[in-house]
Amino acid sequence: MAKIKVKTFSVVRDVIGSDVVEVEVKAPATVSGLFDTLFKRYGEPLKKKFFLPGSHSGSGDMVAFLMRLNDEAITSTFDMNRELSDGDEIAVIFPVGGG
Repeated sequence: MAKIKVKTFSVVRDVIGSDVVEVEVKAPATVSGLFDTLFKRYGEPLKKKFFLPGSHSGSGDMVAFLMRLNDEAITSTFDMNRELSDGDEIAVIFPVGGG
């Protein structure tokens, strides 16, 4: 088990209800496993923020977004299998629309 600190902003923070949450991820801990744990904890409202409209949540049609793993920029496009270690911090930097 790895304990990961997740920093949230924008629409993700609105769903989670906090700027920072701690999540325990089962070994082998990966970014994908972290999101699976978050989706189980926060349910469909959170899934709707991360998956493209019309896709089935969990089918892999995730929107592109940036993250910061400790001091490194990573993406939802290429780094979901990145391994995590106990004490890591991830900032979820979700795209914001508006006009």
